[in-house]
Amino acid sequence: MTETVLFFVHYALLLLFGITLSFAFCGLRFTKKNCLILLALFLFCAVLQITVYTTLGEAKTWQLYPVIVHVPLGILLGAVFRKRPVSVLASVSLSYLCCQPSKWISILADILTHNNVVALSVRSVTLLLGGFLLAYFLAPYIYKIFSNKDNKTTFVIGCIPLTYYLFDYATTVYSDLWNTNHRVVGEFLSFLLCASFITFCILYYKEYEKKADAERKEQIVEITAQQQMKEIDAIRKSNLETRLLRHDMRLLLSNLALSIEQDDKETALKLISGYTEQVEKVSLRRYCENDTINYILQNYESRCRDLGIRFNADVQIGEFTLDEVLFSSILSNALDNAINAQAALPEEQRTVTLMLKDSGGKLLLSVKNPYKNRPVFIDGLPVASKQGHGYGTQSIRYMTERLGGKCRFVLQDNIFVLQIVL
Repeated sequence: MTETVLFFVHYALLLLFGITLSFAFCGLRFTKKNCLILLALFLFCAVLQITVYTTLGEAKTWQLYPVIVHVPLGILLGAVFRKRPVSVLASVSLSYLCCQPSKWISILADILTHNNVVALSVRSVTLLLGGFLLAYFLAPYIYKIFSNKDNKTTFVIGCIPLTYYLFDYATTVYSDLWNTNHRVVGEFLSFLLCASFITFCILYYKEYEKKADAERKEQIVEITAQQQMKEIDAIRKSNLETRLLRHDMRLLLSNLALSIEQDDKETALKLISGYTEQVEKVSLRRYCENDTINYILQNYESRCRDLGIRFNADVQIGEFTLDEVLFSSILSNALDNAINAQAALPEEQRTVTLMLKDSGGKLLLSVKNPYKNRPVFIDGLPVASKQGHGYGTQSIRYMTERLGGKCRFVLQDNIFVLQIVL
């Protein structure tokens, strides 16, 4: 009598376990309304299951189980709760797969005790405990995977539990192949494990690439915004210096008029010479016809002058056809790295040499600078010794590749050299 009661309790808990996990994996919250719907589905499937069991027997009940339980469950999730068919398929088959731990533990209990009552009791308890833990801890992550991924990715991930679902029914419910020790059956799970691992590696790599690409795009946006702020600061500084020159011009003209009245040519010439030198310091050098590149080079020339770094630039380019945002980031990163690498050098050794020119339909960029500490290279990229640094060279390589070019970082006679071909 006890065994019979436990048998039906186990059936009921197994049904409740599968329906509850399917709801949870689809992201349904256990509100009062959803719990009532879940209970109604449970009672409906339970009545069908009891009817089939009493009329056709246990074997037919298991064979018709997908029709009795899984089909109504899938229709409810898809039609009532508007879940994607691929998400419903993955959730239901994954719920079926999650029944295996309790089954395995009950088998272990049966082997140890040789008592079917103990085995059924253990399985009932593990179904209750396991269902709660899976619904509470695992379901939120599964829902994010099944809801945030596209249909193709969700289907590929769901193929693993779905394949087991079909395999289990084909070899244990609809046939007796599992007990025949057939080679194909014996090797299938190993094959499934191998195929699943390979598929996971491919998907993981694609997701990693998407994430890395998004992070690089975020860096590009941040670098671009920083560069625009630098350009704005450079323009503001230039406007301020121009206003000061206008003010000085009025004083100069007044002093020149006084010197001429007094026939003091020597003083007048000194005033003119001093003002000319002041204008030369303030005037912005025009490197090329592209305004964006000019702003960048003018800004870094000013920074180098403030830091006591000699800035030598040879620019020979015509019409600029590349993506200005990407190239601006490359150029800014290259010059930033060149300036930062010389912070520990004495002022007389500091220098930045830049070459930018067209050659054979290609744009060539070269930036050279001395360094204090010899950089370490990994996979052709210099690696920063401090945490939070080193993103500049990674961004240069990434953006160069985005423009269809190549870059190289080399050391030549204690000089760090960046060479880019676009």
